Amino acid sequence: MDRRGENTSKYIKLKLVRMTPEIMQNLEEQGLVYRLCPGHDELEAKEGETLVRTIYSSEEAFGPHKLITVTVNRGELALFHTHSDNEELLLIGDPKAKPLYLVVALCSKHELESRIKDGILSDHDFIAIEAKYNDPKASFFTILKNVPHGEAASRKNGKPPSFYVTESRDIDIEITDLGDYHLDIEED
Repeated sequence: MDRRGENTSKYIKLKLVRMTPEIMQNLEEQGLVYRLCPGHDELEAKEGETLVRTIYSSEEAFGPHKLITVTVNRGELALFHTHSDNEELLLIGDPKAKPLYLVVALCSKHELESRIKDGILSDHDFIAIEAKYNDPKASFFTILKNVPHGEAASRKNGKPPSFYVTESRDIDIEITDLGDYHLDIEED
């Protein structure tokens, strides 16, 4: 309203459009968003490799945080590890890629280390999960701090699986020394 009490507002009617891959790609091309979607950030991991690339890290003034993309192309669970803080896994990926396996210890880092030292580690101490992509009820979750875990890809031929992780910018990676134990994932 102006000083005379007259309505001077100018209304702009906005036409609602459905969110489609094309709309989102157009917004990305304009530099307005960064899409997290299957096929967008896959890395060229050679057989036996897992590659990681930081997509962004927050500016120091806003706190330490980053988003990375991970592509796994090794059948061995070579990097079984923990972090001192939580991390989020966003299993946004190509469901046609070869299977991604997530192995999680069913105990804390300290309990696992004790079981290794005591020579009593067994398959009951782990769960090996075949990842499901793009499912809002299963594919997006936090791995809590000090929970031992690792990823491997199927040994079958095919495109290596990729996914996203959001975590503290300077998060540590503590490799779990399995001693004489070797974890092997049974495939069909």
